[in-house]
Amino acid sequence: MEGCKYMKLIMILVMTLGILMGSTPASVHAADAVKEKPIHVLLTYDSYGIGTPRQGSIDALQQLLAAYGVQVTIADIDSYQVGTLQTYEKVIGVHNAYDLPLTNADYIADLAAYKGDYLHIGAMIPAQVEAKLGLRTQMARGGTIRLSVGKLQQTFIQAEPLPYAEQSAGRTYGELALAGKTYPFAVSHERYAYIPYLKQGNLSEIAAAYVLKDWLEVNRKGRTYLLFKEVYPFSDLQLLERLADQLHEAGLPFMVSVRPVFSNTDYPAMKRYLETLKYIQSRNGSIIVNAPVVASTISVQDDTLQAKMESFIDVLADYGIAPLGVGAEMYWSYDHLYAEQGMSFSDSAVLYPNEQASYRSRADTSKAFQSSLFSMPLSFMDQFERSSRAIPSLPMDSVITYDFFKDREQLDNAIQSLLDSWITFADYKYESHAVRTPRNEIISYKGTIAINGQSVDLGSAIKDISSDYTYKEEQQKSFEKLFNVQNKVFIIIIIVTLMVFGGFFIVGYRLYKRKYYK
Repeated sequence: MEGCKYMKLIMILVMTLGILMGSTPASVHAADAVKEKPIHVLLTYDSYGIGTPRQGSIDALQQLLAAYGVQVTIADIDSYQVGTLQTYEKVIGVHNAYDLPLTNADYIADLAAYKGDYLHIGAMIPAQVEAKLGLRTQMARGGTIRLSVGKLQQTFIQAEPLPYAEQSAGRTYGELALAGKTYPFAVSHERYAYIPYLKQGNLSEIAAAYVLKDWLEVNRKGRTYLLFKEVYPFSDLQLLERLADQLHEAGLPFMVSVRPVFSNTDYPAMKRYLETLKYIQSRNGSIIVNAPVVASTISVQDDTLQAKMESFIDVLADYGIAPLGVGAEMYWSYDHLYAEQGMSFSDSAVLYPNEQASYRSRADTSKAFQSSLFSMPLSFMDQFERSSRAIPSLPMDSVITYDFFKDREQLDNAIQSLLDSWITFADYKYESHAVRTPRNEIISYKGTIAINGQSVDLGSAIKDISSDYTYKEEQQKSFEKLFNVQNKVFIIIIIVTLMVFGGFFIVGYRLYKRKYYK
């Protein structure tokens, strides 16, 4: 009997422990997770291709690598230092200057002796790559090509000088149709891979993503997210609530990237902004903090950015809002000041294509994130022909982005486009994210969000914040009482004067009327 009692007691303890472990805050689970060291890749190039059709290929490659969580060091072949290649396990060589051979003897010698993983993009293919991949290439110098990969296809691509693979051995990717014949677009085998053509903004980016995934040995399946950016405190908050309601009703999880506010955070306008963000959070939306607008007057020595960003995150956290990452243009991750002070609080990022890079302290090595998304507008995918109605998932984690809308018509049209795309969107908070400041630790894990170990209430309703507020503290006014008394006396005098004048007017009217009758 006593043995049975002890057995029951042990079972009760085990069940209780299981329940406690199942309800452990997300921060505990995330803290137990082992963070993998990012892959470090050396990206060498001979030219940025500025002024040629290949301009932007380096930026596109950097964005793809970031989406796989890769840390990238970029190096100009002309200024290459002997022995550099041997310190990296993976190297990518980009040759955009098709008509100019490599002239740096140190680089050529080190590349010939390199034993690590190597991926080549463009012309001037190294001999060991040709031998390992069984490559025999021909140069196409005009006309158009058709490129297809996965379930996507793009036609009438202008074929600038293109060294296509007429013969190859190994795994092939996509299909390139040229002059009535078809060839593999790219090829890889063991440690080597070759991509003949990469142009920012067309299907070659997606095709290159498939090659990179295998070459980097990434096994994770790509997911697609939905994000709305350019959201400010003075945005149309009712329109923002309408967006949240429509997406929630359609069953589409989404993200909102919000611009930070560094002052006047106690004003009602800011409170209404925070309440709207909390409402978005309650409608299955996830919040990330966007990088602030960069002013040309910011100096390299400015050391206030980190404190400002952390202060805004604390404002959100104190209000029950849990930001899960940071959003910025790609160049922020290649800038010492911006990466360390403006992005270090988060291990997750959405990196947008560079619109106007304004470096303050440019770095050769990027900041890598545990989670990083390949950013693109829906129009990027709409330009491709599809074998099915639904837009397929991409090999890397990606995000469809929209700038926030000006009116309801734009919003409704965008929602309809999303529904027509048949994209299956993932929920950002179901992945592991961590945002930390000296005051707050924000963790998401499998759909649970915790701030300092306490689960966040995702069902909060929006409050009515009064618009009555004195935005400047009233100053003490000299002789205020005296002036108030004088004002009242003057008002009384004016009223009496008007009454007397009215009396005289009535009397005069009657006297004039009697005189007229006589």
